[in-house]
Amino acid sequence: MVSGFAMPKIWRQIAMDISVTTAKVGRRRYLTLIMIFITVVICYVDRANLAVASAHIQEEFGITKAEMGYVFSAFAWLYTLCQIPGGWFLDRVGSRLTYFIAILGWSVATLFQGFATGLMSLIGLRAITGIFEAPAFPTNNRMVTSWFPEHERASAVGFYTSGQFVGLAFLTPLLIWIQELLSWHWVFIVTGGIGIIWSFIWIKVYQPPRLTKSVSQAELDYIREGGGLVDGDAPVKKEAP
Repeated sequence: MVSGFAMPKIWRQIAMDISVTTAKVGRRRYLTLIMIFITVVICYVDRANLAVASAHIQEEFGITKAEMGYVFSAFAWLYTLCQIPGGWFLDRVGSRLTYFIAILGWSVATLFQGFATGLMSLIGLRAITGIFEAPAFPTNNRMVTSWFPEHERASAVGFYTSGQFVGLAFLTPLLIWIQELLSWHWVFIVTGGIGIIWSFIWIKVYQPPRLTKSVSQAELDYIREGGGLVDGDAPVKKEAP
């Protein structure tokens, strides 16, 4: 067990290691990591918003607890079924386009949940959310593999994974406040709207390593020599017949 006194030393050492490395080879890969982190936060907020609004939804539509269970399960059903197709699509078109379509798709579905008219529309929209969120973590893994050498990869995964708990722990109270101030409908409208905006920021900013103009050759070499697949996160090119 790490003591409370030891933890600050660990963080200082991590910061020092990052500082020394970035001074030598550059830090563009950390922008990508921050973008993944933000996407994970949005992804998990769009999962948690239903739990925040469920009691008010049940009251407004007269939905039983059992029926509400179907609404919650609809996400998981399609999320599970679309893991392999989502991975196949990711392999075909790369992370940039996959995440743009995924973020935009689940965010539009989330926004429209604010305009749901009853049980079936909620089930359908949650199912669509599950479809578009399915490629999320395969995409994260692909990007980290492309942008980080092996000895930095676990730290990168740990950082972006923490985004799910930031979304649940720190933003859930904000969703509750929005619900009490406005209505449950606005919980979905706000979270969906943020995701839609972020999807266009994503497609504007993100590129795979070898297509990113702001990454230095020294950083690309550092990633490649450490086992990073800097050429691996691009769309598959069809061979000429």
